[in-house]
Amino acid sequence: MINKRHMMLAAFAAAGLSVSAPALACPAKIGATLSMTGSYSTFGIPINNAAQLAVERLAEAGWKVGDCAKLEYVVRDDQTQPSVGVDAARRLVDLDGVSAIVGPISSGVTGPILSSVTVEKNVLMIPAASSSPTFTEMARQGKLNGLFFRVQPSDALQAVAAAKAAIEAGHKKMAVVNLNNDWGNNLSKQFIATYKALGGTVTGQVTYNAEQPSYRAEVNKSLEGSPDSLYLAASVIDGSKIMRDWLALGGPQKFIFPLGLNDQKFIDQIGEQYLKNALFMTPGSPSPNSATIYREVYENRWNSSGVGPGRDSGYDAASLIGLAMLAAKDYKDGKKIAAALPKVTDPKGEAITLSPDDLKKAVKLLSEGKTIRYIGATGAMSFDQYGDVSTPFVGWAVEGGKLVQKKDISAQDVADTKAKTGT
Repeated sequence: MINKRHMMLAAFAAAGLSVSAPALACPAKIGATLSMTGSYSTFGIPINNAAQLAVERLAEAGWKVGDCAKLEYVVRDDQTQPSVGVDAARRLVDLDGVSAIVGPISSGVTGPILSSVTVEKNVLMIPAASSSPTFTEMARQGKLNGLFFRVQPSDALQAVAAAKAAIEAGHKKMAVVNLNNDWGNNLSKQFIATYKALGGTVTGQVTYNAEQPSYRAEVNKSLEGSPDSLYLAASVIDGSKIMRDWLALGGPQKFIFPLGLNDQKFIDQIGEQYLKNALFMTPGSPSPNSATIYREVYENRWNSSGVGPGRDSGYDAASLIGLAMLAAKDYKDGKKIAAALPKVTDPKGEAITLSPDDLKKAVKLLSEGKTIRYIGATGAMSFDQYGDVSTPFVGWAVEGGKLVQKKDISAQDVADTKAKTGT
């Protein structure tokens, strides 16, 4: 049966009458697929809080596209499982009507969602984490259609920064222990290659499977080569168990940790006295402006620390989506929103921090068709043609039981190190 509405529109057109496009449905929605339960829930819940906070602050700053001045945040639980994540993404798109998503933490969940949902449906995805180099290769092959960006650099860059920090800290013989998944294996592979190229010696590399009651066997094996330090890519839960076995078996108390263990729970469980020579390497800006503002507003809103794996990038992912909607003057077309991201991260645009006044200014400028240079919780950022971000890195140390910034490695330093080592 022919749709009556289509018949009426055709009749109007035949009569030479203009036909207005249907108004965008309001409220506008930013979706999220995050691990609210499952093995990554310890990360997912605070990242969700950060993304929700970003949306709330944009709404408070006067966010408005067309006649719609209501911006909402909708999260669905991926349970850290690919099949559940795909279903969650489909529900966000088909039932909730979202056109842009703060993506999953796990690369193993992100990949199936990209392949089965978001690219096909023209939905923009900006993950809170998902740092696998696999997505760069997918973009190179033209499989992502410009609909995938990330505010957290790939494992390839994170591991280069960690290796450089390890050499500069004087770690000459390192053991490497990593989770046996895409994230852990990619990190260790790149770390080992760069660390060796810089003159370090890897005494042994051990992979482990998650959620074991004990890791004594893996730790014993990692200590066989008499290392002077440890590079550990693990979750907080597994990492705490591994560290306890490492310390109990007399492992040296010198550590380099990647993003994932920069969590207050990890510090509290291990104890500051054992982490005096630990460096937590994470993406982020050494500049205190937006980072400080973000941490203060996060703590005030949620009564907990804004420092932790993926929290700042979760905030920035949601902020970028909301700002790109303003720049695109559209919140229903994922391709238009994605195409507008350069207007939000324009190096020549007006610098915008996370202060309330700057966020109001951003809303005004973008609504007027102008560009801005968003300086978020992770700092200023720019994206390449594959949606990858280039950021500086920060080394955190434990002082007074808390994480404090101690070391800065610029994005250029990482690029130079990668070029020098050929890794």
